[in-house]
Amino acid sequence: MLPARKLHPGITALIIIVLISISIAAVVIVKRNPNSLPMNTTTMTQVAPPTPQDTATSTMYRDGTYTSTGTYLSPGGQESLDLTVTLKDGIVVNSSIMQTADNGSSREYQSAFASSYKDQVVGKNVNRVSLSRVSGSSLTSNGFNDALDQVKKDAKA
Repeated sequence: MLPARKLHPGITALIIIVLISISIAAVVIVKRNPNSLPMNTTTMTQVAPPTPQDTATSTMYRDGTYTSTGTYLSPGGQESLDLTVTLKDGIVVNSSIMQTADNGSSREYQSAFASSYKDQVVGKNVNRVSLSRVSGSSLTSNGFNDALDQVKKDAKA
């Protein structure tokens, strides 16, 4: 059996310093940009099957197309987005977003959100729609939810 070779203490110390430096750099990067998730990440809100109560509450909304502005706070300041939703029997049958962000990174997040949120909204009971993070954007989801709350108020029968 061969005797175990020991690393020179200087090399061991250097390896430890490099590992600590990499860990610190990763923490600093994440703290600078808490929304540093990949842009193609989509988290879908779990939707339960409709219950008889859902059917009853669905009819509490007038059919039609409604537009509202939702606001949210981003690291660059307050932002907004315009949401248009078409309801039929309490179901979202169409939806669109007009991106109105002023800040460059907010525009990017709104664009990513707008290109992938519809799968989580269209065809769903309006009472069951509440988005948390879409394409790495949790803050834009807050603006969407704010606008949708106003749409629900406007559409109440």
